[in-house]
Amino acid sequence: MSHRAFILTTLMLACLLALGAQVAIDFSTANLASASLVVASSLAVLLYLQWTPALHTHPLSAFALLGFCVTTQMGALLGQTLYGASLAAHLRQPIETFATLAFFQAVALVAHLLYRWVVHPVGEHLADREPSLPRQLLQRLGLYEVPTTSTLWFMGYVGLMAFVLGAGRESTFGKVMQGLSFLTWAPFLIPMYLLQWGERYGQARRLYPHLVFFAGLVVLLGLAANARGIMLSGFVTIGLFALLNALRSERPVQARQVFRLLGWGAVLAALAVPVSELATAMVVARKDRGYISAPQMVRETFRHLSDPAALQAERERVRKEALGKYDEFYFANPLLARLVETKFHDNALYYAGTLSQSDKAQLADTSIDLLWATLPDPVLKALKVNVDKRDLDFSMGDYLAHLSQGGPLGSRRTGSMFAQGWALMGVGSVAFYFVACLVMFSVLDLLTARSWSGAASLSAVAMLAVWKVFQYGMAAESLSSWLSLVVRTLPQNAVLFLLMLFIARATAVVLGRQRRAMADETPALN
Repeated sequence: MSHRAFILTTLMLACLLALGAQVAIDFSTANLASASLVVASSLAVLLYLQWTPALHTHPLSAFALLGFCVTTQMGALLGQTLYGASLAAHLRQPIETFATLAFFQAVALVAHLLYRWVVHPVGEHLADREPSLPRQLLQRLGLYEVPTTSTLWFMGYVGLMAFVLGAGRESTFGKVMQGLSFLTWAPFLIPMYLLQWGERYGQARRLYPHLVFFAGLVVLLGLAANARGIMLSGFVTIGLFALLNALRSERPVQARQVFRLLGWGAVLAALAVPVSELATAMVVARKDRGYISAPQMVRETFRHLSDPAALQAERERVRKEALGKYDEFYFANPLLARLVETKFHDNALYYAGTLSQSDKAQLADTSIDLLWATLPDPVLKALKVNVDKRDLDFSMGDYLAHLSQGGPLGSRRTGSMFAQGWALMGVGSVAFYFVACLVMFSVLDLLTARSWSGAASLSAVAMLAVWKVFQYGMAAESLSSWLSLVVRTLPQNAVLFLLMLFIARATAVVLGRQRRAMADETPALN
């Protein structure tokens, strides 16, 4: 059995076992119907990836489909079952939510089939076809080349400095720094290239100690800034890329690899509790963010981490919020709550279903403003668009709850592009999403390097974006945030990466010339 077949079959069996467990956990109609919907939807995606070459020909977009399934449905089923909780518990309308997510996932699957077969087919029989102009340009600029370890270290430290300088700044300088901060994770590509190329890429014994030091530095700065995302991203990116690499492997699985996987699973399970406690401690310490220094923030975080009563009080606060007008409580584990978006879609779909016609008119006006706000300020000024981003400092989850129940804006509650789209366009949102999927697949495909025979491999930019694509590529917080990912974030990341690549290479050339000049001037020793 190949690696791909082993992983996909294991996930299918896990879903079926979880369905059986849910029958024992909660025999209610809502829970059984929800679990059945999730299993059917998950099996559809897993079988599609098993029976088609999508992971080989269009790896990034196929992985985005798997991410849609995991972060909205399969992850909820497996996570809740693991904790012995009902899948339908804490959801306002579980059947409607899972049915909606399954339906739009089916639309994405059909769109992916069309894209692979009609829009952008690949294979040796199409080897003579001329690459598109954007692909030719990106190839000449070096996007598809494998960066050296020194280049990735250079980018990583640039990203780290950008994160420090841009944190909390709303100025143009701050925005530029925040745009560069994604490069913080560049050194974490080194293990990915080692997985692909082995010792031909570099000596692991020399690289890994430096990577451990760099990872510790990132964690320390994440604690100082109370930013969980910057701490998790590198590790999650490595894990997701390793998963994608295994899903694309047709090599047979060996027994020692299974035992090694079980060993890593045991290690991760052991780390899950302390990491979860650390995440909770950071939430407790967040109230002081912006009011105390970075060293004080680190000390406060570890003080709360060593205070079980404070951590339990935070958990109780989250649970009590579930009894109020708005809540985001679904998982007992805060890390699962960050990775799986089911509860957010449930909230947004519920609130969108309560909107009146006048509410929907306000939603339409605000949605247009949010779409304009995805553009940089200089572009808005050049187009003479009268949109002030400061007036739009809220999320779609905020706005849907505000329209429905009059809640405050600015809490950054996570929404759902499906709820927003259905409230605005009704059935027309299905056609819109179908076209949007084709656009997303095209953009993701441009980040994938291809050989003359059509064989695909991920560019460095695609590897850096693998978590964002996995979690938000097919299902985002709002239509505007999804559009921003497609037309701004991913292209901007490619441009900034190429800029840093040029600077790194130019620096290496200058330093190389200086070293040669110094060597020429140094007298030989007799």
